[in-house]
Order: sequence, then C-alpha cells, then structure tokens
Amino acid sequence: MKVSRRGFLQIAGVSVAGQVASGCKVLERGYPEEYSVDKPPVPGTEGWAQGEERLIKSTCMQCEGGCGIIVRVVEGRAVRIKGNPDYPTNQGGLCPKGLNGLQVLYDPDRIEGPLQRVGARGAGNWKRISWDEAIAHVARQLAALRANGESHTLAVLGGRYRGHMRDLVRRFLTAYGSPNDIDHESLCTTGDKVAAFLAQGIRDRLAYDWERTKYVLVFGAGFIESFRPTAMMLRIHGHMRQGVPGQRTKIVQIDPRYGVSAARADEWVQVRPGTDGALALGLAHVLIRDGLVHKKFIRNHTLGFDSWTDSAGRSHMGFEDLVLSNYSPASVAETTGIAAETIERLAHEFAAHQPGVAIVGRGAAAHTNGVYNVLAIHALNALVGSIDVAGGVLVQRQPPFASWPDPELDGVARLGRARPRFDLDGGDAPPFADSQLSTLAERLEWGQPYRLKAVFFYYTNPLFSAPAPDRLRAALERVPLLVSFSPFMDESTAMADFVLPDHTYLERWQLDVISPSVGFPLFSIRQPVVAPLHDTRSTGEALIEIARAIGGTVGRSFPGSELEMIKQLVRGAQESKRGSIRTDDFEEFWKQLLTNGGWWDQPYSFGEWHRVLATPSGKYEFYSTRLDERLRALAAAGREQDPEAAVLVGLAASGRWDEACLPHYEPIRSAQSESEFPFIVASYKTMTHAEGRGANQPHLQEAFGVQFDRSWEPWVEIHPDDAHALGVHDDDEVWLRAPSGQVRVKAVLHDGTHRGTVNVPFEYGHTAYGRWAAGRGENVNPLVRTAQVSLAGGAAWYDARVAISKA
Repeated sequence: MKVSRRGFLQIAGVSVAGQVASGCKVLERGYPEEYSVDKPPVPGTEGWAQGEERLIKSTCMQCEGGCGIIVRVVEGRAVRIKGNPDYPTNQGGLCPKGLNGLQVLYDPDRIEGPLQRVGARGAGNWKRISWDEAIAHVARQLAALRANGESHTLAVLGGRYRGHMRDLVRRFLTAYGSPNDIDHESLCTTGDKVAAFLAQGIRDRLAYDWERTKYVLVFGAGFIESFRPTAMMLRIHGHMRQGVPGQRTKIVQIDPRYGVSAARADEWVQVRPGTDGALALGLAHVLIRDGLVHKKFIRNHTLGFDSWTDSAGRSHMGFEDLVLSNYSPASVAETTGIAAETIERLAHEFAAHQPGVAIVGRGAAAHTNGVYNVLAIHALNALVGSIDVAGGVLVQRQPPFASWPDPELDGVARLGRARPRFDLDGGDAPPFADSQLSTLAERLEWGQPYRLKAVFFYYTNPLFSAPAPDRLRAALERVPLLVSFSPFMDESTAMADFVLPDHTYLERWQLDVISPSVGFPLFSIRQPVVAPLHDTRSTGEALIEIARAIGGTVGRSFPGSELEMIKQLVRGAQESKRGSIRTDDFEEFWKQLLTNGGWWDQPYSFGEWHRVLATPSGKYEFYSTRLDERLRALAAAGREQDPEAAVLVGLAASGRWDEACLPHYEPIRSAQSESEFPFIVASYKTMTHAEGRGANQPHLQEAFGVQFDRSWEPWVEIHPDDAHALGVHDDDEVWLRAPSGQVRVKAVLHDGTHRGTVNVPFEYGHTAYGRWAAGRGENVNPLVRTAQVSLAGGAAWYDARVAISKA
C-alpha cells in the first residue's frame, strides 16, 4: 500500500510522541533530549509516497563541460548525483565538481526571493519584495530610458551562457535597443578563439579526436584538471594509458608550473613564462629543416607556407622562410630556457608519432602575445597534417536547431542598436575583440562613449574575478541601476539595487550544447529534478516578464514562455529526422529526449574542407589574409605619416607587416616594471575550481589543494631558491605587493615553480558569497593591472608582476 508523505509524517509523529510520553530509553543512551525523525522541509514533496524514488536525467552546470547526469530523487528530495552512462562525453563519469552539485542546491545561504536594496549600496541592507514588484521596478526604469532615447545605455554583463540563454539575452537587448552584450569571456581567454579564426576561419575553440591520437603536446592547459569537459578528459586520460593494448599515447606537458597535469604526463617541460610560441616555432624549425612535414596537406590545404604573391601583386614572406631564418633550436633555447637538444628530440618524436596534436590552454593564451602563441602552436598541427584526420584536430559540428522568429523592432530599438558598443568603441579596441569586460572600469570612469545607466549581471561576478575589482566597484557606483540575477549573494550581487534570484541548475529548464569536444552534434536538456526550494525564477523567464512589463514591441518579441522557446529550437532536431531520436511526433521526441538525457548525431565525418577551413582562401592560413586585410584597413584610416608602422605600434607588435600576419614570437609586456616588481604572479585553476563559483561548496573547499594537502585558505607557491633569497620558509606569511596594493598570504616552497614566478590558486579571497567562501584569505586580483592580449583584447593575466617580502 502506498502511503503519502504527509500521511507518513503524521503516523511517524504520533509514534515519536508515544515513545517520548512513555519515557523511552534513548535518553539513557545519551541521545539528545529533543530530536525529530522529520527531515528538513523541502517544497514539492507532498505528492511523493514514502520511499518513492526517481532517477532523473539532466545536465551538470558546475563548469562549461555540460556533462550528462542522473539525479536520484527520493520523496521529492535530490539525494545523489552520478554520471549518465549513456551520455557521449562523460559516459557515466563525473569530476568532483559534478558530484558535488547538491551543495549548490541546498546551500543555506541561497537568496530566497527578490530583494530591493535599502540604504547605501553594498551595505547589505535589503527589503524582500514580491516578483511582481521586482519586475515592475526594473521594467519601469528601463522603460524610462527608452522614453528618453537612452536604450543603448543598458548593458548585460554575462557569463557561462549555456544553450539558449545567449540568444535569449541578445534577443532581449535587440528588442529593447542596446548593443551592449558584454561577455566575461574576455576575463578568461579569447586568444585561442581568435587564433582559430585567423588560421581556420572558425570563431570557436577546436576539438580533438582524443581516442585515436598518439602524441599530445600540451601548451599551458590543465589537461586533466580544467580542460573541457573535465570528466571526459579524465576518461580520455585513462584511455590513453590503457585503452589500446600495446599503445600508450605520450603526453608532454609544457608549462612553467608543475601541477597535477604535469605530474600525470609522461614528460614535463618547464618553459619560461610567455615563450610558448617561441618553443612551438623552434619545433616547427626542426620539422621543416628535417623534411618532417606533411607535404600533401601543405600543398593542397594551406596558404602562406612558401613565400607567395597576392592578387594585388604584393609579395609576401612565407612561414618556412620566417621559421628557418629566426627560430633555430639554439636561438629558441635562449628565449625559452629549453635545451636545444630537447627541442630537437620533441620535434622528431611529434613527427614520428602521428596522428598527434598540439593543444593550447589559458597558460599560453592569456599573455599579451597570446594570439601569436596559439597561432604558432596550432601551426604544428598543420605542419604534420593533423587537421581533420583521425586522431587530429576536429571542428565541432552544431545541432540542427530551428530558429526563433525575428524580434520586433521599433524606432527606439533601431537607434539604440546603431550606437557603438560601450566596450569596443574607439580606435583603441583590439581589432578582433568580441568583448572587453576587462576595460569596463576605465570606460565607466571616462563616461565614454556614453554613460551606462543600467547594468545586468548574469552568471558573472566581476567584482571578484576581474582584474582590479576595486577600481571597477568605484566605477559601477556611477551606474544608476544595477540588477543581479544570481542565486547567491556574491560580491557583484551585494552591490546591486535589485536581486532577481535565478533557480539553481537543478531546478530549471535549459537547453545545453556541449563545448567543442567530440566533434559530432550533441545537445541535452537541463530539466528540473526537484521543485524550486525558494521563491526564485529562471533568468530567462524573468527577462521575458520584464520585456512584457515594458510592453510594445519589446513585449511582443516574447510571445511564449521560456520553455516554449526552448521547444521551438529543439523542433529543428526533430524535423531533421536524424540522430539518436527519430520520430514524426514532437511530443514523443521531447519525451525520449528527457528519458535519454540528450540527442546526438552520427560520428564525426572527415573531409568537409569548406566547413573546417572557412578562411577567405578556403585553406589553412599560415599567413592570415583576414589579419592582413584588417591591418590595411586600419592603416588606411590612419593619419600618421607612416600609417602602417603606426598600426603595428598600436597593436604593440614588434614584427613588421608580413611577420605580423604570420605566427611569430612577441616578447610579453607587463604593466609593472621588472626591476621594481621582479615576480610574475600567475593564478591557476584546480580540478575543484568551479570557475570562480566553487568557493561556497564546502566539499570542494576541503579537497581544493590536494597536491599540497592544503584547503580552506590560499597559498602562494615560490621556488625554494627565490624563497631562500627572500629569507622565506614554508608556511611563512609574505606580502605580495603591486602598485595598487598588497595582500598577505602563506608561502609554499615548491620547486615546480619557475624562478621569478609565483603561483596562486584562483578561488580564494571572497568578501561575500556565503559562509564557506567569505573571509578566507585575500583576493590577489586587486594587484593585477594587466595589459591586454594583442588583437583579441581581454586580460593578459599571466604578465602581471609583484614584489615579495616577508610579513
């Protein structure tokens, strides 16, 4: 017989009361005098029977990996998360972040409903209001901006867009009349995407055929710690070691720091910070000099390997001549600190163990010379013909989604959309930047190109994670309306005027498309596994309600609910009649989609060169014609006597014209002087790091620094020789000092640290974000005043400098 939960609790309550009344023996055994068998109240459990259990498939969101998960729900409570064995990427595995998702759902410090600031900004005084009041307040202020012809003064600072959310936010901005969709990706790294665009015409990260590769050169990436998706990379790492009898893929970790990925690699090559590109060019020199290149691929599918003449009759230097002239192993050894013999050996190994790949991560890309580093590293794949072949580089295919009808625009929206982007306006914007959140503070200070009047925060917390967050905080004070959609009281949310708290990822509907990884099309649906615990709403639905409250064309651009908009996109996959689910009936398709945990297509198909090499030439471009064209356009617009030279100075490029369009080495630039601030400070990510969002999860805090048996507090890694010179010992507290201030942190002597560099794990130093995050060490970001990544924009995180002294 099924017993309803409510009935069971009534029975249980009577039973317990009877035991207490009879003077039970539990007190004699030392049990608490008062206790209850009841579980903490959870909304949505009323309809569940005693002991009823469901296994619900959904999608993780602890990072951008988007792994398939199964959530065990008992009596309406989510009690366990495990990997979905049918999901193609993680195949049942999960990383520590994914396993820990329940601590996101049940965090006792979640924001329980809409809030309105009372008193001074950031003082922590709030008034709880209803959703109707919150929507009306925000919509009224946005409508007033539109009425004044100032719709362009709204900006959305967004991060971790998944599935439909980027398009929904852009639709809102388009209908409202603002061009300012400012992505926080410029705080991470954009150099890899820009390099892929210049070389292959793909404005995205690249994927790799891991299961069939035989050799991996890892430049500055946390291969098994933070590469996407982490659970898949852990599985692939095991496959590389034991998956094919008699074959063991060699992994070479090229990194200034000896971390977990270096420890699990076959070889660690400690490169001088910021010289990854020079090392790649040294390897290229050996490959070309010794005839180890893939001649057929170079002949049929590349441009700019040999010297060449363009359609206007201009002669250009080729990659071959540049590399053979300037990057001998001996000269590269001086630049990188890697012995010439090692460069020779690695190049020959790479050529002899094909298919192999050279991959790149934030450690190589987030430098001022990051785009050129990535171009040089990726050129190794082209030299050995490891592009669009089994075991090589893939270009992720996308699911066949349907589209939404165009939003309805009125005159205000058209005028607002025609205004320049707040973060990209002006001649100082890097030519291939998509967003520049890292320069937001100075633009707000200048009030140029105009003053922002409203800012929305969506899945980003720049007042913790941006360089110089103190400066940004002061600048944001000038913005009249700040609205956060965060479920948690993080640093940016604490400064907001209104908080419209989102559901957590276990309580909402969301389309999710994987990050580039397997190559073939794949998407999943993030479905609610429990009823919302608090009075929260999904940000998508909140934006739709704000649009409707504004009314007119803005409201009419959202005729359906968020879930209906998701289904509209998914209909494209159903109507394609291909992939893992094929049915004529959409409702049946949707049902199977939720049951399976996702939809995926056939394995990757090779040879689609028009898609894989989407450059103007239709070839892999050692010499980037897009970069050449852009430089010429900039030069033509210049007023200086020598506009070509001025452009290169503006880009801080030391190379001349042809060289600037080819992969080459540029020395890194720092905003601080080396003599006064002798140490480069590098912040890195661990496996338990949830992209700045894991500090409020106690299990992740507990396991944060397994490499050094450290947890709950930050540390700085210093090379023992540097520490000796400073008189610093293990666990001594030291000051890290920069022109903008200083922070105090414990020292860990680690001989896997490059001399002249100190490493700090990124996640600590919150002043808000809940009981487990706040007050644990100091954030080093206020010390970071970075230069930008040339061409791409964004923060050159690894080129900031500090001085160190014993505290």
